[in-house]
Amino acid sequence: MRKVLIVLVALVIVVGLAGGWVVTYQALDATRLSLQATQTSLDQVQATLQNTTQSLEQTRQDLNQTQAKLLDTTKSLEQTQQTLAEQKSQTAKYIQLNETNEEKLKNKELELAASQQGLQKLQQQLDEAQKSLQLYKDTLGTQVFSAVRPPYVSGNLKEITLINNSAATNPTWKQLEVFLLADKTDKKLYVPGVYECGNFAMQLHNNAEVRGIRTAFVAVAFQSGIPHALNAFKTGDMGLVFIDDTGSTHPIELANLDLKVQLKKGEPYAASLVFSEGWGLSGSTRIVKSIEIYW
Repeated sequence: MRKVLIVLVALVIVVGLAGGWVVTYQALDATRLSLQATQTSLDQVQATLQNTTQSLEQTRQDLNQTQAKLLDTTKSLEQTQQTLAEQKSQTAKYIQLNETNEEKLKNKELELAASQQGLQKLQQQLDEAQKSLQLYKDTLGTQVFSAVRPPYVSGNLKEITLINNSAATNPTWKQLEVFLLADKTDKKLYVPGVYECGNFAMQLHNNAEVRGIRTAFVAVAFQSGIPHALNAFKTGDMGLVFIDDTGSTHPIELANLDLKVQLKKGEPYAASLVFSEGWGLSGSTRIVKSIEIYW
């Protein structure tokens, strides 16, 4: 019986040992598998680290290249800034030079305008001188005045007042005849001390100018006797014509007293009728001493 018990105990122990061994083997196998998995994971981590290291190296190289590019870009920007600064300086100089040139140009324009004004004045003076010269030529060198009041009195006048029309023009002989025939100045009475030759000449002058006919007041001095006044017209077809429009001391209703005068220094005062139906003196023994013409 005791032996049986011992055997049973031994069996129990053997069975227990076998079960423990099985359990231990299983645990070891599990551990081995875990270690293999851990090794695999470590291998993967190592590979990842290696890849990361390579990526970091590439990134470092890229950063170095980027830094080099940044340095080049910085240098380029510095050069560009320097170039812009130089261009700005040149632009400022150009603007200043342009402003100076514009000021000089304005001054030149002002000088040119002043010169043109001066030239216009000189041209006006030249034109007036040429007109005066032409008048002298037309009147055989007698004294000729332009826009000057005759320094004479006549009748009850304190002074001779001429009304000039800037738009008046020189007539033809026919136009002058038409005007003289219509004008009634010669029909006025000659009244000594009241209405004399100067009054007639002034009236005919002003009437002609109002009608747009250019005329002149003429003062004639003789070698003996009192002076006389008449008018001058510069016609386009008969040249300079002298007209004496002085009326009579007696009323004459039908007659026309307009006279055409041949007037020259040192020669007789020769007058003839303008119209055949006129009436008046046809000649004179008075010798002309001087002639003054006031346009």
